[in-house]
Amino acid sequence: MNDNGPGEEFDHQLTHVLQTQGRELEEHSRVLLAEGSVLITGPGLVLRARLRPPLWWRRGELEIAAENTASHQVTTGSVPLDRDIRDWPALIREITIRLAFEIAHGQDDAGQD
Repeated sequence: MNDNGPGEEFDHQLTHVLQTQGRELEEHSRVLLAEGSVLITGPGLVLRARLRPPLWWRRGELEIAAENTASHQVTTGSVPLDRDIRDWPALIREITIRLAFEIAHGQDDAGQD
C-alpha cells in the first residue's frame, strides 16, 4: 500500500529532477542571468523563462511559460525574487529550484493526462 500523498509524490519528483537535471538547470540559470531569457526543451515540455534580476532598489521577477508539447497547453506564471538576494550563487540556486519545480510540475501534469 502506498501511503504517499500527492504532495510527497511531487516532492520526490522534484528531487528526481534536481538530481538528474540539476547541473543543466544551473547552467540555464546562469544563461538567464547573463542574457535575460532562456529556452529549455525536454521530453513533453518546453519552458521559456525571462528574468529581471533583483537590484538593491527593486525586487526581481522570474517569468516562466511552460508548454505541454502533446496538448500544446501553455501555463504561465511569475515568481518575485527578493531584492535582498544579490548574492549570485544564492540567486542561481533559487532560479535553478524554480526551473526544476516547473519541470516537475509539467511532468506531473503529463502523468495525469
